[in-house]
Amino acid sequence: MEARVKYHLSIAFVAVALATLGLSLYLTAPTAEDFSWSDAPRHALNGLFVHDFLVALPFSGSRDFAVNYYLQYPALSILFYPPLFYLFLAGAYGLFGFSHEVAQATVCSFHVLFALGVYLLARCWMTVGYAISAAMLLAAAPEVAYWGRQVMLGIPAYAWLALTAWMFVGYLEQKRPVFLYLTVLLYLAALYTKQTPVFVAGALAVGLLAERGIGALRDRHVWAAAGMFLLLLVPLVVLQVKFGQVNIESVAGSLRNDASRTSVMAWVFYLEQLPRQLGWPTVILAAVYLVGAALRPDWRLPRATFIFLLSWFCIGYLFFSYIMVREPRHDLMILLPLPIFAVLAVRQVLAGTPPVVGATCSLALAAATLVASTWFQPVQYVRGYDEAARYVLKRAPAHSNVLFDGYRDGNFIFSVRAGARHDIGVLRADKLLLRVAIERERGIEDRGIGQTAIEGMLRRYRVRYVIAQTGFWTDLPSIRALQTLLGRRDRFLPVARIVPEANFPNEDKDVVIYEYLGAIADRAAPLSLEMVGIGQQFDQKKALQKP
Repeated sequence: MEARVKYHLSIAFVAVALATLGLSLYLTAPTAEDFSWSDAPRHALNGLFVHDFLVALPFSGSRDFAVNYYLQYPALSILFYPPLFYLFLAGAYGLFGFSHEVAQATVCSFHVLFALGVYLLARCWMTVGYAISAAMLLAAAPEVAYWGRQVMLGIPAYAWLALTAWMFVGYLEQKRPVFLYLTVLLYLAALYTKQTPVFVAGALAVGLLAERGIGALRDRHVWAAAGMFLLLLVPLVVLQVKFGQVNIESVAGSLRNDASRTSVMAWVFYLEQLPRQLGWPTVILAAVYLVGAALRPDWRLPRATFIFLLSWFCIGYLFFSYIMVREPRHDLMILLPLPIFAVLAVRQVLAGTPPVVGATCSLALAAATLVASTWFQPVQYVRGYDEAARYVLKRAPAHSNVLFDGYRDGNFIFSVRAGARHDIGVLRADKLLLRVAIERERGIEDRGIGQTAIEGMLRRYRVRYVIAQTGFWTDLPSIRALQTLLGRRDRFLPVARIVPEANFPNEDKDVVIYEYLGAIADRAAPLSLEMVGIGQQFDQKKALQKP
């Protein structure tokens, strides 16, 4: 009876800890259409596209549906990323409606699943108190908690990876083939959420060879699991080759001004980020464990498991250091072993004390990390674009377009789609007037379009309102021509001015809504856009209809 009570109490304790994590993340995350990272509203919209597609089920004209949807809401990025998270997001929208709150809550749910996966992995070698401490040290780490409070793919993919590691360690210890097949399926789920977990394949192979040696190659289950993995990976490879050229450039060598692979800076960049990502206590304790494990065999985990976790970090470190685009958020997935090592260090250092002492110390560190990361390190936000969307949705003519000229098109388009009217489309000035793939740093070409041609577009595409960020890319001739045209009071009337509010220094400090005073078409002409990032042409099959 006493054992059963302890078991139920431990489950309740873990549930409370995970719930506290989830609530802390959600309550301190931006949820009012105030995205700061440009990809976040795009991911949120991608989920809505999947939802709307599944509701419409346009299988006989699926490409036309997708093209028309993008041309009406040109902030989608679904072709650049795997689709799995968007399926979950679509389900959440179906249950609770489309909103920033629902999108963020979905990410927070995956964050809790991620913490649970780390907990289950740590429980292979630790008691409940130590294991939940390791999970919280990683899930609540400063950089991890930061990106878990935005609608991004990293944490959902990380959740599948943590479960992959747990299942694989179970296979190494128990040799049950079902665990190997489940490892493959969970790993595929991670890859179908985001491409970057590809480095884990090397760690899985190293762990398998460390446990079974060359004999693993004579196991039919190993070959069957590998065949299943390759077969199920084919659709993702096709998607990446066809639409993910920008992602491939990041590996092969991007056009951005990144540190050369031959420089020392490139190979120590992520090492320098560790304290910022995890916090100094976790980094120091992880180092203590690695030194102790090198000197004392009794500190070590089982050989194959230890090699697997070390190779996870080392292979991942080399992989992300090689990629030309380096940012602190990119390598978060390689950090999985370090909080586990940190808690193992606490356990070993305090081995001579009562077990509750070590567990309490590790729990205190985890709790302090959670509080510091969520409540004292706010996530950046930018507010005001929802106000611009509400203004034009209230006043724009039926079945018309709105032209947006600025950096945060994702914020504005998200708010337009979240509004009550669905007959309004958005045109992006950068798509009409420039050739740009994803971002300016990757290359840009001005189309040389003058004021007369721009005004012709406004008439042809039935544009009554233009939202323009003051000073945005005015060094480019076509954008400068648009800004000059907007300054002509015989053509445009400034009807509203919005000053975006942000909790960090940002460039979009002034956004003006202009009303075009000239005549516009009774029916918007079909739109045609060159999609530079994927090398395709999108032609609207059905224009916005006249009321």
